[in-house]
Amino acid sequence: MSTRSLYLYQPLGGKPSSPLRDVLCNPVRCTAILLVVALSLGSIGFFMIQQPWGSVLAPNMSFPAHETEPSVSVDPSIPEVPPPVAEVVATSVYHPFVAPSPADSIVDQRVRPIKAHSVLSDDCLDTWVSTGQWQPPCHYDMVQDATIDLVYVWVNGSDVLHQKARNELLASTKYKTKDARFREHDELRYSLRSARNATATWPNSTWHIITADVPDPNTNNNTAVDHNRRLGLVPQWLDIQCAFRGQDGHPPIRLQHDSQLFRLTGRPGAALESANATDWLDKILPSFNSHAVESQLPQLDPRIVSENIVALNDDQFMALPLPPSAFHTTLYGQVFRMDPNLMVGGDSSGSADGGGEWRSLGWSAHLLNERFGTRKRPYMHHNARALSLPLMHELSLAFGSYFAATPLSQFRGSHKVAGEYEVNTIFMSTQYVIERHREALLWSWVVAKWGRAEGLLTRDLKHRMWLELGGAEDDAVTLLKTEGSAEDDVEVNLLMAGLQLPRAFDAEKQADTTYSWVSMDGYNPSFRSSLPQSVLQRDECIGKDEESAWDMFRRLLKESPSCGDNVISSLIQSSESGLSVFLPPPSTQNIRPSPSDPIILPLELPAHAPPLPRNPRAFVVRLLMRYAYVLGDSPTIFMGLKSPLQGERLLKAADQTKDVALICINDDLGNGDQTAANTMLRSWFQRRWPEKLECEL
Repeated sequence: MSTRSLYLYQPLGGKPSSPLRDVLCNPVRCTAILLVVALSLGSIGFFMIQQPWGSVLAPNMSFPAHETEPSVSVDPSIPEVPPPVAEVVATSVYHPFVAPSPADSIVDQRVRPIKAHSVLSDDCLDTWVSTGQWQPPCHYDMVQDATIDLVYVWVNGSDVLHQKARNELLASTKYKTKDARFREHDELRYSLRSARNATATWPNSTWHIITADVPDPNTNNNTAVDHNRRLGLVPQWLDIQCAFRGQDGHPPIRLQHDSQLFRLTGRPGAALESANATDWLDKILPSFNSHAVESQLPQLDPRIVSENIVALNDDQFMALPLPPSAFHTTLYGQVFRMDPNLMVGGDSSGSADGGGEWRSLGWSAHLLNERFGTRKRPYMHHNARALSLPLMHELSLAFGSYFAATPLSQFRGSHKVAGEYEVNTIFMSTQYVIERHREALLWSWVVAKWGRAEGLLTRDLKHRMWLELGGAEDDAVTLLKTEGSAEDDVEVNLLMAGLQLPRAFDAEKQADTTYSWVSMDGYNPSFRSSLPQSVLQRDECIGKDEESAWDMFRRLLKESPSCGDNVISSLIQSSESGLSVFLPPPSTQNIRPSPSDPIILPLELPAHAPPLPRNPRAFVVRLLMRYAYVLGDSPTIFMGLKSPLQGERLLKAADQTKDVALICINDDLGNGDQTAANTMLRSWFQRRWPEKLECEL
């Protein structure tokens, strides 16, 4: 059924088509819909004819058991979050809290599994990963639309106490920063309104607003609790008790504050103690650096925050309804929106502007090069971004010392010590997933499939590997230009799983999201919808001499990354769908899972091979699912406002772009333009999203 040689979706800007015609003239989509209907009717028919409860008779066919009334139990590990208490200081409302102690400010170094995958059997995952088709033993309604939480990072730089604390630190450090970083145009109110309209169909979503905090001026500091007492900034227009509960179907809104998030990380496996955390906290707090705050997003409590999140700034808006699949599905993973025309290269010099993004981007790309091999990587669109909390946490463990160094810049770019520059968490979080999936493919094929327990690639094995790559007796394999999975395959799989489609039937009523590349198609070094033609050289990439499987894996992964790319492309080109060609053979023994089984490859790349897992195939199937991702696209607008006149033109153009899904309005205004620009923006926001949230004051 799969056709890798077809475009997945019509590129943006193509000739619009009729939604009804798309359905009626697409036989695969029609077939999938009929199959889903048949399965649903079959299920209804079965329940109508089955014997009454308690009957000794049984139907003559076996069906999976389903509980009609599943028992409800309270998970004791889930903390009860107390409702917020509002405290008025002068004329402003704050959220008082006690900051964590140093002992509680140390990272949890346990790698987190993906909870959504734990309900899927090994047989289902093996079939899905190996074939790329959602078919038995996977079945309809086995997975649900992803639960996705929104996570906002927000600061009200106009708050009097925040201004006081900021100015005191600026004076003591003699550092200067841009006022625009802390200006307030009431963006958060309207960003939340836009999200309410856009995410109305999302199941069980909670919204989290991470806000700055300041010392409580009314404390006497006589006790440790007094010393750690803080006031969290609160949107003054929001009833935080009402928002906490959620009203009339609106998702609950939870407040968290910067000082609650900071956790000390170190190199993988490093022993960290309270004294280390005390010293670190003294150096980094208070923080007025959004890069520092974002570096702590991996430390959001997984008992409170969903494992799938969409991260937003307050200047980012959702302009149309978006299904959960626009950001995440259990089948295909996170949806990354990248700009392949803006590539980021590694830069360890720290010479780029630290007040913007580029020093952190270059430094982050350098760290990725050191771990996975040197290449340029695409910039992440500056808009709502899909992220995985367990994978962000894993990233913070893998690069722990660099995440710990990031908050040393209490303002953006203020800490200029070589090797201690700020990481760009959003950029690293997306690229890390892509690199780890590529790493899993190469490890599976080289180490688990061909190296096996012996770990040695003889001349004969290398010859057989070359034949599998399509090399025959030639010393080179020409890799043709290839493109991602067909649109029909993706839509059929999502329909067969019972999930909403990311494509829109009417792009002016629902945002249209395309999947231009899925990780089931291997690795795409161009980050576009197709792979360019290339050549795989035998001597350069595979060789003929005996070597350890681990050495070849390291070489393809990091030392000669283009060889690794071509190996993956060659194997993908030789298969119809799925990743079965990469997988080791199934285990001949019935090996039951054990809590001691690893769930990831080493965080740091060791010189020598670690032991193979007890069941290599089951391990790598779940590994590939863990790092599944999509390269996607939605109509997006980014506008950097430089003057009120230019802003009016940009906002008018945004209004005329009826299919735009995501909008970002970045404040690049000069100080003299503030009054006119503020009036213009608030007026546009109100026209665009006039309906109040249920808990607005």
